[in-house]
Amino acid sequence: MKIGIVGCGIISRHHLAAATRYPGASVVGVADLHMASARAQAARFGVAHAFASLTELLNLGPDVVHVLTPPDTHERLACEALAAGAHVYVEKPMATTEAECLNMQAAALRAGRELCIGHSMLYMPALVRARRLLGTNAIGELVHAAAGFNYDVRRNPKFREGHWSKNLPGGLAEDLAVHPASILVGLLGKPQRILSMSRAAPEIPDGKSAELLANLDCERGLGALTVSLRARPDMALLDLSCSRAMLRLNIASMSLTIYREHRVPRAIDRALVNIDAAAQLVGGTLSATWQTLRGKIDGSWGVVPLVHAFYDALAAHRPAPFGPDEGLQVVRIMRTLWPLRSSRAAKEAA
Repeated sequence: MKIGIVGCGIISRHHLAAATRYPGASVVGVADLHMASARAQAARFGVAHAFASLTELLNLGPDVVHVLTPPDTHERLACEALAAGAHVYVEKPMATTEAECLNMQAAALRAGRELCIGHSMLYMPALVRARRLLGTNAIGELVHAAAGFNYDVRRNPKFREGHWSKNLPGGLAEDLAVHPASILVGLLGKPQRILSMSRAAPEIPDGKSAELLANLDCERGLGALTVSLRARPDMALLDLSCSRAMLRLNIASMSLTIYREHRVPRAIDRALVNIDAAAQLVGGTLSATWQTLRGKIDGSWGVVPLVHAFYDALAAHRPAPFGPDEGLQVVRIMRTLWPLRSSRAAKEAA
């Protein structure tokens, strides 16, 4: 399987690591408008060819192309790669508008190729375990999910230097909201109704959102989505309320705690719940620490396992793990939360 990478920013190291570790895969070339970045990643991962454009990269005939560029370029690059006969993995979000997503989906159908959207948080260890529990019905039916992301902008100096997320209608908050939105879509299905509110703050430039709170009425249950660029500390949390238990996931620290009812008097149960939760946290922390020391914990925020799941699906002629339908739903959520106010949006509406 020949792999091509277009876009050699920070995230590309996880994609290159995933591709170089997969049996039978070979990265034939990388491309970036900034040749210095392309050459640096090629040298770091032992890739023979570095180019300034996807067109040059496609001359090598890759079977799979990873599109890791800013979202307003995804449609053009993904469609070019699909038309050349390559399967495509495109980083999140799928695109910036619904029309672009639909064009990408149509291009994949015309080419008879798979299009995988890189919503990798669904493949982080704690979420994989939670999804397995949901699949066994051991904790009952999922009735409500709440996903939140607190992010300290001070640890990302590029944000104030002109990070590409500033071009999104919702700014950095939108870039982050894509993560919990993808989790809710993956767990609850297509949103049928969305109610939201957001708030700006002086420390976030250009009047972009600093806080977001949204409620989603989805096919398989209710969901809540929050993003904060002011709350501390950094945290990505997911609460899953089920008919027999509640799961609390700290996605960043890869911990999962199961809260169950016990067949004891209520006053005693309150104490048992805390003791049980504390024991799970201690045991999970020790296990995660040991696995980390042994190099067994994935630190790519799910990118490596999702890439490998995509390659596995291609080898078995199965659909992509997170396909264009799901990617489109996430973008629809973003455009509902932060509508486009531009001539481009007006043209699409017409």
